[in-house]
Formats: sequence, structure tokens, C-alpha cells
Amino acid sequence: MVRLSSRDVYRVRHLFDSEHLELVIDAVIAGNSPARVWADDVVAPRTALVWDGKHSIYFAGALVQVPAWSALLHGEILPTAQGTLKAYVTAGAAETVFAGYALQRRDRVLYRGGQLAVPSWQSRLAAGFQISSINDRFAELEGLNNVADVIAEIESGWNSVVDFRRTGFGFAAHDDETIVCWCTAEYVSDRRCGVGIETVEAYRGRGFATLTASAFVEHCVERGVIPHWDAWTSNLPSVAVAEKVGFRRSETYSIFVGEFAADRPNPSSV
Repeated sequence: MVRLSSRDVYRVRHLFDSEHLELVIDAVIAGNSPARVWADDVVAPRTALVWDGKHSIYFAGALVQVPAWSALLHGEILPTAQGTLKAYVTAGAAETVFAGYALQRRDRVLYRGGQLAVPSWQSRLAAGFQISSINDRFAELEGLNNVADVIAEIESGWNSVVDFRRTGFGFAAHDDETIVCWCTAEYVSDRRCGVGIETVEAYRGRGFATLTASAFVEHCVERGVIPHWDAWTSNLPSVAVAEKVGFRRSETYSIFVGEFAADRPNPSSV
């Protein structure tokens, strides 16, 4: 297998032939989402593997040279995996390339944004709270509670906070002391982005996710960017917020999930 340089990643784009995979590979090609990419051939690739170095593997294309892909996976990737690993692979790849590892099939849903369905979101904020652009008010937000969680969210999907502030965007709901919800751009390419959103547990069920996501979508509409909301089909609160804000279901698909740790093998391998 050949490790591709950043300038050659575009050569495997045609293998990522669904909307949720295009979102990811375009962000990698743009240099906004950190990842290592391998292909069976540089000039005419039939299969590619993308590893974000944290929690997601994407395996696309023909199921060929299985032993070589399996060796790469077992030798370079899985030994460094920590916690929940999401494998965006076909059932055939899960059974062969991941042979010996316990993976559970789970369903996800992708929503595509359009027009904002909550145009008057500012008037719905609870007294004492505001929603701020993370980039515009980064220095002020740094002094609030939970900013470390916001930064961790950004760092999980970007090369650095500096890169996020240069190319990405996001919004945070907060009062004078605490950030209670944040919504950040991930998988950013020229005219598309993904959505990362989190509400502090003590503040859930109070509309903060809907309003913060509304600020995010409003910003996307102004910039001509199409946001995409990806969630587990079982995550009904997340799905409800997406639909409330104006996202429309684009596709439902399945992935495989396993638990890994560098200091111990996957249960099915012992």
C-alpha cells in the first residue's frame, strides 16, 4: 500500500461516492481535516483508506489486496487506536480487512442544511445569555468555564486551533461565566462543512442547541456554505434539533463500531 502525499489525495476522490464520504474526503483534500491516506496505486487507485489518527477509518473502493490492507490496519492503525473507533466500511470489508476484531453495525443519518427555519432565534435567548462567534470573540471566551471543552472539540477535527480560526468558524452560547453550548464547523471544504455541536449536560433541554445551531446555519447561508449534520439514528435529541433548525434528511447509512486501546487487544482477538 502507498501512503499518499497531500498533493496526491485528490486521486482517490472518485472512490468516495456517497455524500457523507465526499464531505470527508473533500475536507482532507482541502487540508482542513487531518488524516493519513493510503491507496493501492497512486496513478490508478482502486482502493483507499483514510485514517484521521483519532477515531475514524474510511475504507472505499474495490475489495482487493485484502491481506495487504489487513496488514496495514493491524500493523499501523489499530495498535494506536484509543476508545471508540468508527469504521466507515462495507460489510465485506468489516468481515475481511477487520477479521479478528469485534465490530458492531450501527446506523447513522446525514442531514443537509438549506434555509434557516428559526430566523428570529436572537429573540428567544434566555435572559443573561448571548451567542458569540468563536473566532470574533476568542480572547473573551477563553476566560469562561468550559472553554477547554470547546478547544478540545476544535482540536479533534482540525490540524490546530490556529487553522480553525483561519479557515473555520463556530458559535458559542454563554453568560458572563460559562459556555453552555457550542457549534463548530468541521470537514470544511470550498462550499460545504460538517457540524459539531455539544450542550453541557446541566443546560440540555432548554433550547440552547437549537439557538446556537441557528446562529451557525445563518452564518452558513450568508457565506454560501451548505452545512451537513451527521448523527446516530438513535440520537433522537440531535435529530430533533437538526430538523427544527431546518436541515433535511439526505441519506441513512451504516458503519461499524469497535472499542480499542493501545495497551490491550480487542476482545475478539484473544
